Amino acid sequence: MGNRSRVLGKVLVLALVLMAILVLSFVVVLGYHMNRMESESYDSAYHYELTMSTTGSLENAIFLIPLPSYYNASTGRNEAVIDLSTVSFTNVDPESVSVRLEEVGGVQMLNISSERITPLYKNYIEPIGIMPGQNESELPKPTHFYSDRYSEETPVLLPMEMHMYRSGVDHEINTRSPIGNEPLFMPYTIVQALDNDAGIIVDDNYVPGGATGYIIEVPVILSFDADEGNVLSITAEFQGMNEWWVLGWRSNSYRERITMKCTGPCSGTYAARGVLITGEGVY
Repeated sequence: MGNRSRVLGKVLVLALVLMAILVLSFVVVLGYHMNRMESESYDSAYHYELTMSTTGSLENAIFLIPLPSYYNASTGRNEAVIDLSTVSFTNVDPESVSVRLEEVGGVQMLNISSERITPLYKNYIEPIGIMPGQNESELPKPTHFYSDRYSEETPVLLPMEMHMYRSGVDHEINTRSPIGNEPLFMPYTIVQALDNDAGIIVDDNYVPGGATGYIIEVPVILSFDADEGNVLSITAEFQGMNEWWVLGWRSNSYRERITMKCTGPCSGTYAARGVLITGEGVY
């Protein structure tokens, strides 16, 4: 009986050893494949978006809008990461609106100019519910129509939009400490540091709870004629993000969002306020 117990004990120990080897091998192989998935899917990208809307016509308009820029030590200059050849435009007439880069005080800015910029309004489309079993193709097709002024028939103001997405950035983006390391709207002034436990609203910008960052100001230079009651709204957003696939997409990022409004005719330099949020996501 004693010999049998010893044999069973040795078999049990051997089985446990083999199981441990199998588990360890599985963990090593799984770790290898997860690291391979991460390295093969890893990508760093910049995303820039500009939206502008005006309630009425603007005459002899010139906008100089800040761009995400960085200091290039090899050239000794501040350089923008915007490549206009990769930018897409929405509700912008390229024949009447000029868009180019211009250096102002050693900083690259976006120059948007036109002899006349008119707003674009469209009608409101009432959503149509689909009943169970109903074919969507049987529903009436919505008809869009547009106007250059507000009316009961065309109450929806459409913004002019500019988008740029640049993937394959040649380095891992420093999303925790972008100041001094990554492109930011320039020139900027840090107004206040943020370190909040609960979500807050800063100048119409939502800052999630637990996020760190700053309230910032950047200059926008405007010159145009307009009616006294006209409202021009400008929003610019920029994000730097690293993302990868390990049993699902994961990412970390930093982002900026600045906004401003100008009423009536404008001529001068105006402060656009916003937020810089750092260190969001998975690390």
